[in-house]
Amino acid sequence: MGVDFIMARIQKRSLALLTVLAVLLVGLGGCWNPFAPDEGDGNGGGESETYRYRLTPEDVLHNLTTAYEYMNAEEYLLCLAEEFMFLTAEADQNDPNEPLPPDWGKQVEREIHENMFGDESDVDRITLDLTDGPIEFVPGPFPDETYDDVWMYTEEVDLRVFIPLPDDELMYLATADNMFTFQIDLDPGQVGPNGEPLWEIIEWEDLEERAGAVHRGDPDTEITSVGRIKSRYLE
Repeated sequence: MGVDFIMARIQKRSLALLTVLAVLLVGLGGCWNPFAPDEGDGNGGGESETYRYRLTPEDVLHNLTTAYEYMNAEEYLLCLAEEFMFLTAEADQNDPNEPLPPDWGKQVEREIHENMFGDESDVDRITLDLTDGPIEFVPGPFPDETYDDVWMYTEEVDLRVFIPLPDDELMYLATADNMFTFQIDLDPGQVGPNGEPLWEIIEWEDLEERAGAVHRGDPDTEITSVGRIKSRYLE
């Protein structure tokens, strides 16, 4: 997704930013570094110390990977902006046999993850590992503020979804660069323990470059993409 598109999204949020800026500043009471260590009690959604307050994009990624590990749809959805979009890989969009749509929003993500993580799911366990890559900063239209800034993190994703079989186990494996785009959460009710602004994901883009819907590895592994794994649980 190009920087021009991101800038357009920033400009659309400008009016909302001005509306909530005063509310956020009341809770800050001083200078704030968005990349300072988390001094809160560790709770992301108030469930347990497993999840963090989303004081930095890194905290959001921690909560995302933890929510996948514990198969917790609500904690995962707390990481996402209301206007969140998942962008599928071009290879999946152009697959002649089973093309995926170019994108989908948060409501579809809710349906996918409630199906994937729910009691009726065929999934036994999931691992999601992220390896840090390039980070890009896109400043907002208000140069003296941080509330309209955007951070774009490229992460090497290793997603493994394990499906039990009668005599064995099937693993869906997706390994590719993905880009996560972060913004400040504008919900006045979503703040840190000392009134700090929280971060959220506005876009998750699958950068998988291999062509085709599924590539067969060993007999018990299907090499695929993040978008393909997600779409498997979209009814």
